[in-house]
Amino acid sequence: MQTATPQPDTAASGRRRVDLTPWQWKLCVFLLMATALSYLDRQALSVVAPVVAGELRLDNEQLGRLLSAFFYSYAAMHIVVGWILDRYNIRWTYGLFVALWSGSQILAGFARGFGELFACRLLLGAFETAGQTGAARIIARTLPARERAFANGLMMSGGSIGAILAPLLMIFLANRYGWRFGFVVLGSLGVMWTAAWLLWFRPKAEVLQGTSNRATLSEADRVGVILRNGRFWACVAGAACTIPIIHISSAWMPTYLVQEWGLKVSGTLSGYLFLVYAGLDIGFIGGGAAVSWLISRGWPVAKARVRMLWVSAAAMSAAGLVPFAPSVGFAIAGIFLLNAGRACWGALFLAFNQDIAPGRVGLVAGIMGCIGSLMGALLVWMIGWVTKTSGFDGPFWMIAALVVAGTVPVAMAGWEERNPEEKLTS
Repeated sequence: MQTATPQPDTAASGRRRVDLTPWQWKLCVFLLMATALSYLDRQALSVVAPVVAGELRLDNEQLGRLLSAFFYSYAAMHIVVGWILDRYNIRWTYGLFVALWSGSQILAGFARGFGELFACRLLLGAFETAGQTGAARIIARTLPARERAFANGLMMSGGSIGAILAPLLMIFLANRYGWRFGFVVLGSLGVMWTAAWLLWFRPKAEVLQGTSNRATLSEADRVGVILRNGRFWACVAGAACTIPIIHISSAWMPTYLVQEWGLKVSGTLSGYLFLVYAGLDIGFIGGGAAVSWLISRGWPVAKARVRMLWVSAAAMSAAGLVPFAPSVGFAIAGIFLLNAGRACWGALFLAFNQDIAPGRVGLVAGIMGCIGSLMGALLVWMIGWVTKTSGFDGPFWMIAALVVAGTVPVAMAGWEERNPEEKLTS
């Protein structure tokens, strides 16, 4: 059986990086693939939204309701699913949820109208809550703190890979076989991933062990202590303001390009979306790598994360300039920076979440995901209502304001002074 125990940090000065073992690299690749599949499934509807809206005769407000369905259940189930992932064997629970959301995607391919498609999106959102929440728990149990920002970024880069592949696959399948067939194909990929995961992932018992064994919990993991932790509430503010940005971008960007710039649902749109979502990959992997580089130069873990958080916020602020773009190319550049910054921000934010209560990572990440997804659902619907008559300028300015409101409390939460795990691992 391969070991999954976090490696000790061999340099007390914190000037050398801890290299991942081959087993840990394979684990990150599995988690990356699962994240990619989750984004393929959630993005599929957004990519073909203009086609679906035309077939079902929906205006932007009605389309906003359909697009937001995923986020309502995604928000509602985060805490429940996070508790399940913390409490029970992570190998089986994580694999089960991937299989369930894949099945929901397959069912969407057989939806005969708005109501059935809406229900399938609710199921997809409910089960996909286990995606990054479960991966966060697995990473927290198998990697040292100094490597988690990079591992989180690598895992979350699967989201950008899924977002990049979704328009390429869905536009091809929709034009050739119909969008329903595309849903069935994407869901089937998740079923195959589940089988491979259950065959491969067999770590040591302490990794699989959940909180049903109370001995695994420390004082910091107690719910009352978490609720009195100022860093927890700083992250709540960050989740409410900044997590919705990626939901807004994934839900509305294809429709924005079609309606504002007159693009067709074709290869041209796929190319632009490829560029837009490539920013996510750069942010997820590049941000984590930058943190690791700063640590290798002698920076404390928390200080390196906070510095990159500010850099990420600066990149996201480019959203406020998109309404002034003189051409679609300039608009794509602004959205590229928005996505790159948001991806880096998300990987760092997850690393902060993992430090709050090491034994309750699923619960903490679930709470953040619940809050961020609920806000995302409301804003996705609101954008549909606003853009029905007023266009997309206002939503881009709103995103720029959310960046500031979400970043300031997290960056100012005093991680350098009060991060006990950093003292043990740096």
